[in-house]
Amino acid sequence: MRFVHPRDSYVEPVDAYRAARRAGMDLVAITDHDAVEGALGLMHHPEVEPERIIVGEEVECTFPETGQWVHVNVLGLMEADHHELRRRRDDVRAVVEYCQGRGLLHVLNHPFQSYFGQKPLQAYIEDILALFTHVEGFNGGVTLLQNRAVGALCREAGARGHRLTQVGGSDAHLAGRVGAAWTEAAGDTAAAFLEEVKAGRCHPGGTIGGTWGLFADVQSIIATYYGRLYTGRGEGGTAWDSASDLLGATLCLPAAFGPFPLAVVAANQIRQKCISRAVLTRLPGLNWNRIQAPAL
Repeated sequence: MRFVHPRDSYVEPVDAYRAARRAGMDLVAITDHDAVEGALGLMHHPEVEPERIIVGEEVECTFPETGQWVHVNVLGLMEADHHELRRRRDDVRAVVEYCQGRGLLHVLNHPFQSYFGQKPLQAYIEDILALFTHVEGFNGGVTLLQNRAVGALCREAGARGHRLTQVGGSDAHLAGRVGAAWTEAAGDTAAAFLEEVKAGRCHPGGTIGGTWGLFADVQSIIATYYGRLYTGRGEGGTAWDSASDLLGATLCLPAAFGPFPLAVVAANQIRQKCISRAVLTRLPGLNWNRIQAPAL
């Protein structure tokens, strides 16, 4: 429903920081979708210890040959990096090339969430291992089976001589889920921590929300959207956009709560589980001799 300008999250960066610290996080990585303003602004907030902040960005980019989108977490970047990544986002290979040149930690998030056979699994695994040394092995917002499939990929790759390090992240869109999943590594500063993760000396952990938890999160975000819209705090940039959002969202209101969102969430979870089962079944039969070693 992007045509009525909803957000993925209404959590202010400082609230995400507070929630992460309450959850026991020593360092806090803020990784908005295709944006760094929140993380950069947080560095100057009076309540924040800037040395605890890792500026990051979840870059939505694509494999141009198939149009498959993938999310790449880039950590430890600056504003100039954000602009260059935005310019390259139409080609995931160009994004990775830039990150490698800059020495930026880059992680393929939830690698099977956007995969549904756009290319053979063999070819997709070849792409992952040729491009990435780090993947999100524990995501707090996907199914447990998908996390298991990513873990199996990492173990199988390791057994075949390919380094594929697992990291974790909460993928939180509400403050209550911030810090529910994490990456643990040594290092008492953000820079030292990132170097440890780059070297593969880290491991993920945490909990997932499950289908009902995800559905509750979706409904909460939708309720926040309508609350802001009907109190004059919508996201429309112009008067025309605001009026269009008000009309479009009001027409969609009967479907915005209850069975329809639940059906969408459930269908997505079922699709994730089907893909994950297929991955777990087919991994041992892949031709690993065809797979190139990842760039280090």
